[in-house]
Amino acid sequence: MKRPVIAATAVLCLLAAQPASAAWETSRTGVARAKAGTVEALVITSCLKGNPTVVKWDAVPGAAMYTVLWQQGGGAFNKEASTAALTYNVPLAIDRVRVQATVGNWSTSPTQLNCS
Repeated sequence: MKRPVIAATAVLCLLAAQPASAAWETSRTGVARAKAGTVEALVITSCLKGNPTVVKWDAVPGAAMYTVLWQQGGGAFNKEASTAALTYNVPLAIDRVRVQATVGNWSTSPTQLNCS
């Protein structure tokens, strides 16, 4: 006899459930122009340790700026520079580098590479 009670409870839950609503609403009428998208991951192609250390990466479609972060030894990534180019010369020998692309208001996750 428990099955009819469970079935009746399930039906009541379905009837009492609120309809889904949008995460946000607007008062503007017309066709929505918002587009979902993704930002391609950045790939560091080389990090040649030297004086300077030359860091190169592949272009990210739509990226206007790249941020390069680096560290010497085991410390934090406490130095950074920005560039629109696909290469950056760090003015000293470094151990690791991170590069991040900026596309509009979005940024890629930082990609990290050990320099050799």
